[in-house]
Amino acid sequence: MFVKRVAASSSARYSGVNKYYFCVSPGTKRLAHKRLDHLMSTNKTRNELKRLERVYGKLSGPFEPSKDDQRLRDTITLKVRPGLEFEVDRKILPLVEACWKSGILVLQSDAWSSAGTVRLHFASTTFADQFLTNIFADGDLYWDSGLKTQALSNWHELEACIRVTPEDWHWEINFEFVIESLDNSKIVDAALIYLNKTRAEIDEEMKNEPSVIVRFPYEFSDLLTRRLCSKELGRPPPDGRIWDVLPDLSCFDPSYFF
Repeated sequence: MFVKRVAASSSARYSGVNKYYFCVSPGTKRLAHKRLDHLMSTNKTRNELKRLERVYGKLSGPFEPSKDDQRLRDTITLKVRPGLEFEVDRKILPLVEACWKSGILVLQSDAWSSAGTVRLHFASTTFADQFLTNIFADGDLYWDSGLKTQALSNWHELEACIRVTPEDWHWEINFEFVIESLDNSKIVDAALIYLNKTRAEIDEEMKNEPSVIVRFPYEFSDLLTRRLCSKELGRPPPDGRIWDVLPDLSCFDPSYFF
């Protein structure tokens, strides 16, 4: 591509203005069209992902969008055990795997978000409570931002660390995905075998419990994964932390849950 100066029109010439125009080679035109096609394709993919988000809540896992829809995501197969295999977002595979290995049934998960968040969908409040207990039973967590700050006068720079507080995360309860009503019985059976649970135990422990959805910053993923991995063996029982973060349920009849 090159630029050529040409004579201006009479009115432009009168005011002393010169005109310029671009001479574009055929190769440059093809490149421009290729970039335009890529841009249109990217926008189409984003629009499709937004549609998926509306329909499925940005989730993938044992209960997931169709294979045609999943092609839009950067996913990889997580093989927890024979018969318990499903697609997860590649960037959070270690996190989801650590959840399962530390005794947490994750129905669905997602890392695609314009807000930069991870979304996990736990099968019940009990599993969500186990998630929090596994992470915080050993004390508070602090995420190293990689930044330094001059917070103290007459002192050297300090590393800026952020305390991980689940109260600041976004929590939801979901009455549509209730564990005893899930229709993919093979997946549920394989999950219960892996977690060393029976359907009778699930019915007794989690009868009518809603499932739980949480969103938190993606940057916390590695930190949470390490804590979860430390609880593969000898994990503490759920200690009720989940009730400090869930939305207020006072409007519901307690007999529905207990």
